[in-house]
Amino acid sequence: MAWTLAGWQRGDSRHQAAEHAPSRGWAAGPSSAATQRARRRAHRDVLSVPRARGSGGGGGEDGGPEDGPGGGPQQRARQPAAAGKRRQFRFWIDYQAFSSAGSAELIERALVAVGGVRAGGPPKLDASTGAKRDDGVYGYMHMDSWDLLWSVTAKAALAADLLRPHQMLAIVPGLLAVSRKTTLIRSLRDMFGDAAWGIVPRSYKLPDELDEWGQWVADNPGADTGMWMLKNNKQRGTGLRLVRTSEAFTACFETVSRPDLPPGVRLYRWYLAQQYITRPMLIDGRKFGVRVWVLVSDVAPLRLYMHGRGLVLFSSHRYDAELVGGTDDGGSGGPAPGHVTNYAQNENGDVWSLVQLAAHVGAAAFSKLWADMCRAAAMAFAAALPRCAEVMEGVRPPAHSCFQFFGLDFLVDAAARPWLLEVNATPSMKVEHENPNVAALIGAQKWPAVRDMVALVGIAPQRFEEGGAAGGRGAPDRSTPAYALEELRRRGGFVPLLHLLPHPAVSTTPEAAAGAGLLRPLPWGRADRVLRDWCKGSREYQAAAAEVPALGSEAALVAT
Repeated sequence: MAWTLAGWQRGDSRHQAAEHAPSRGWAAGPSSAATQRARRRAHRDVLSVPRARGSGGGGGEDGGPEDGPGGGPQQRARQPAAAGKRRQFRFWIDYQAFSSAGSAELIERALVAVGGVRAGGPPKLDASTGAKRDDGVYGYMHMDSWDLLWSVTAKAALAADLLRPHQMLAIVPGLLAVSRKTTLIRSLRDMFGDAAWGIVPRSYKLPDELDEWGQWVADNPGADTGMWMLKNNKQRGTGLRLVRTSEAFTACFETVSRPDLPPGVRLYRWYLAQQYITRPMLIDGRKFGVRVWVLVSDVAPLRLYMHGRGLVLFSSHRYDAELVGGTDDGGSGGPAPGHVTNYAQNENGDVWSLVQLAAHVGAAAFSKLWADMCRAAAMAFAAALPRCAEVMEGVRPPAHSCFQFFGLDFLVDAAARPWLLEVNATPSMKVEHENPNVAALIGAQKWPAVRDMVALVGIAPQRFEEGGAAGGRGAPDRSTPAYALEELRRRGGFVPLLHLLPHPAVSTTPEAAAGAGLLRPLPWGRADRVLRDWCKGSREYQAAAAEVPALGSEAALVAT
């Protein structure tokens, strides 16, 4: 059996050949040295203790010829296109790692539009049967086959310390510190202490903080809403249980078995207990959540943006605070349907744009809601920076080679206050709904965000050529205010958030951080300080930061 994708043929040896006989290599695969390094990292989380990097530079420091589809030596620079020939670059999307076949469809469309050529990534579904495929082939196994890799965090992280100077990776190593439910809470609490509970609902890690949780409930009966959401790290609105306080301390001891565990070994089912917002804002009697997209275009220095498009996702059922129990796909007694707004649990439900939400709540209320969401997003990523800096120091990818596009989910309460519930590291870009008008609305929000992300990051063929490679001759210095201004001018619908982050002058040392209300210093460098000073003095930046996109011209928000 063999298949062909973008001119690349692969035999049915699959990647087990690399697993069991790495010294032989395999057709259209990585060098044996790279394979061995990938194997060594296969079971390491990117949040593990940073490890020492081997001698040499990017992923080719172990030597060996390139034997992937790209041809030529591993460190060969991409050459400019010949005169009259359209410039191109190669992208690889790990389709099989995403939740559905269409999760990355807009990503591919945007990359093709700027000269990208699909170089690999087996499809998620078999074209003839529609069944899921499991080829076990991912981009980190084929480092010489692509210029840009788009994948889920766990797979992309395996490529991070193998990157060549010209390559780009669509994750930032270390930002798992904000994109898991438990680590988001830990990062915010470690940085802001009890002030974290103004950004996210009060939460406790299970079972570690069980005693602390019980003590808080006992000491603060007036502040307890009477209901708690138990969570694990599942996605798509699953892995939830809503319980009353009187039942919570029994429910949190539930256990679950897994096929990969020895007989008789069980794990606690719930990782997090989070105070439930019992008075959400309702529209037509239903709860809703707000999905917005945030882009980290670089971390050296940090540049952060939130897009002006977004989705208002409604529960398909009316909200009833007294109706608690339900049944989810894990059989754990999940929340009643009216409590859940996740799109995956309300397929073909009602969806609004932010423009519609602004029209409903009024300009003043929406302007405050937008500002509060921007501030919460900035604080969440600031809280993740210490851990991100540690991981980046251990991985050391080439300068300016990593960026990441996130989906943030907010719940809005009856006082129009947003509560950050989740930071999704790989938000779905699928456009699907049984109502064609709603599908068009979803596409009109998602497509501009993806298109503008590609433009703002500067993804284009010249970026991957010798002169445009990070650190290469003729490449712009991407750590300067001059480059940040270029980035700002191609931001499309993105609004910059840098001014909302703690300034280096008041957050870099322990003493200064304590004075600013932070529990730990932030790892800002000189480039961060220079950039932040520029933000304060640039009229163009200040004008961009002051935008509330949903309150602008409706015509300007129509997708193209």
